[in-house]
Amino acid sequence: MGLTLTDAKRNILSLLYEDPSHGYALAKELGVQGSTMYEHLEQLEEAGYVESHEDGRRHVYELTRKGELTVEAEQV
Repeated sequence: MGLTLTDAKRNILSLLYEDPSHGYALAKELGVQGSTMYEHLEQLEEAGYVESHEDGRRHVYELTRKGELTVEAEQV
């Protein structure tokens, strides 16, 4: 069974479509707790919508092709 894309997860994907970011900045932008944001990001990464890489002490998240296509399909 696949991941259910809730409104919160769709909002995260939309923000990452505009620019890669780290979890704290995303949490601040969306007004949610950091722990909640990282839980969403972990689920999105496991499902193949986002990927992360280390940038110093932070993980920067960006969309995979699957994530990009999902956001583009929602914009239609």
